[in-house]
Amino acid sequence: MSVTERASQFFVDLLLWISSHFRMASLATAELCDSNASLLTIGDVRVLPPIFQIYGHCRAFSGPIVTLKVFEDNVLVRELLEAPGDGRVLVIDGGGSMRCALVGGNLAQLAQNMGWAGIVVNGCIRDVDEINGCDVGVRALASHPQKSYKKGLGEKHVPVNIGGIIIHDGEWLYADSDGILISKTELSV
Repeated sequence: MSVTERASQFFVDLLLWISSHFRMASLATAELCDSNASLLTIGDVRVLPPIFQIYGHCRAFSGPIVTLKVFEDNVLVRELLEAPGDGRVLVIDGGGSMRCALVGGNLAQLAQNMGWAGIVVNGCIRDVDEINGCDVGVRALASHPQKSYKKGLGEKHVPVNIGGIIIHDGEWLYADSDGILISKTELSV
């Protein structure tokens, strides 16, 4: 890649980052719930149960969802995060396992570097201090010091069930200190 192409890509990445960060500033989940009550009623907007801990430097984030279903194995997590994030949010259904971590500091740094807006883990993370230093939003059930297996098992881009809420690849996620919303479409207030 030439210097000009790298500079061009840098500015595209910077604009995407700025867009995702400043757009979220005006889209608080409480306001989104209030202004989209009819969508909540019909199920086009769903609220995830308040079971997640907040990690990462970015406390509020939003973006189109990429889904992943794994169990105690994070090979596919890395594989997805190695692709350009373009402001998307990786939603990992780890089966709620509390026996090992699916995301650590290296993967959070990778997510930041590749332009992911956030990661939601129905399971555990580790390297909390490293993750809290990354400019990416992370939600997980808890932290656990043990790393996951490396077998490469799981399913990408499939519907996942987190806390009784079905989440589809391509839907939108909005997260802040009040909670996490899932929407069939991009929302506005």
